[in-house]
Amino acid sequence: MLNIVIIVTFILAAVLSIGLGALHRYVSPQTPNTNPQFLEFQSLYFLAFFPALFADWLNAPYLYKLYSHYGFLEEQIAIIYVCGLGSALVFGTTAAYLVERYGFKKISLGAAVTYSLSCFLKLSSDYSTLVISRILSGASTTLLFSAHEGWYAKSHINVHDFPKEWIEITSMKSAFASSLMAAIAGVFAYFMTEWYGFGPVAPSLLAVPFLGISAFITFSKWKTPDRSSQSTEGLIEPSLPVKPSGKNTKFVKACCEGLQNIVRNPDLLVLGCVQSLFESVLCLFVFLWTPVLDHHHPPLGIVFATFMCATLCGGVAHKILVTAVKLSSAVTLTGAMSVACIATLGCVLSTSPTNEFPIISYICFLLFELSVGVYFPSMSELKRLVKPELQNFAVTAWFRVPLNLFACFGLIMLHHSTNASGTRKLFLACFFMVAIAAVFSLRLLRTSKSKNMKDSVDLVMEAT
Repeated sequence: MLNIVIIVTFILAAVLSIGLGALHRYVSPQTPNTNPQFLEFQSLYFLAFFPALFADWLNAPYLYKLYSHYGFLEEQIAIIYVCGLGSALVFGTTAAYLVERYGFKKISLGAAVTYSLSCFLKLSSDYSTLVISRILSGASTTLLFSAHEGWYAKSHINVHDFPKEWIEITSMKSAFASSLMAAIAGVFAYFMTEWYGFGPVAPSLLAVPFLGISAFITFSKWKTPDRSSQSTEGLIEPSLPVKPSGKNTKFVKACCEGLQNIVRNPDLLVLGCVQSLFESVLCLFVFLWTPVLDHHHPPLGIVFATFMCATLCGGVAHKILVTAVKLSSAVTLTGAMSVACIATLGCVLSTSPTNEFPIISYICFLLFELSVGVYFPSMSELKRLVKPELQNFAVTAWFRVPLNLFACFGLIMLHHSTNASGTRKLFLACFFMVAIAAVFSLRLLRTSKSKNMKDSVDLVMEAT
């Protein structure tokens, strides 16, 4: 029964995403950017970025299944995930600094090689080797995408002198393409793993040629932008290049300044709390969905593809709500948190150790992924509205620290619990974290309404 529901929802989600895309183009038609130099530069960025992105998505659907296939228990797999999150925490807080210091091209090539090595290490069933593989994967993913996004932002401004507003065009295309490629990667991984029977390691090995393509294009086509030129901090999310102040930049001093910026700006602090709480829950969902569904033997690649279609639907729905219905991003963020609360609470109720409801859990996962699709563009827009000049690498680092710590603590909690009760406890923790994030989003909503009212009064006063 679960497999039938999965196939039907995959088809419905794919059709719905296409329909919403057509509706968005109809209700809010936009004039495309036809500048030939910009389109050529954008294509060069996508040519290197998309293969790396597709390779990363290929590793996602069957990662837990791979560890389970090697005979490891859920608690042991949780520790492997914790090592990956810890690695992402360390390099996530320093990635922008390292990219700026050692250069976009060197970091990108090094990260691609390291990521490829982590994929090959998955051929081993040795637990320590798999832990090392996960650590390398967490580090290389963070560095790889920081390098790509940082190179684009710098080259956009310093090399080609394009308007900053055009960066948003590229960001929107990247977000849409990311969800689309994730869905395709899920289907592709399913055929490689289950249809043709190559096993759960096959998608990881298949990712290596795509990483090689990305590295080759990076090496042969990238031109290194001038480091001494104008700063591009805050132009691309989520990985931002460090302020280009040269080798004399003191990392600790920069982090202290970032913390001061957060404390002095209440709205930025609230946004950081929402980000840390919600994205921590997202990290836990990445781990939890497979063990909840896997013992019912679903097609995991199709499940993952359906999740990504739901995320795509959420992203397009956000565009329609903002452009056609004229809702603010604070409203859509609050709505996303509300849907996520319902989804996590549903998971708590459907994962009882003595009475499981996998179909309800699956539907709740879809609802959560739908909220994820609304969350990211809402958060990105709100960050731009809340003093974007403060969005340097240090501010981003301070938001990432609690994000990874919350997720690590949750998975360690699972390690010390029985499988069934530990999973349910984690979902309960997820519910409370999302509920707190929803309260913070309500504060942002009230703040935005107050600012809008003040702006309206100022306009009236100026008119009179």
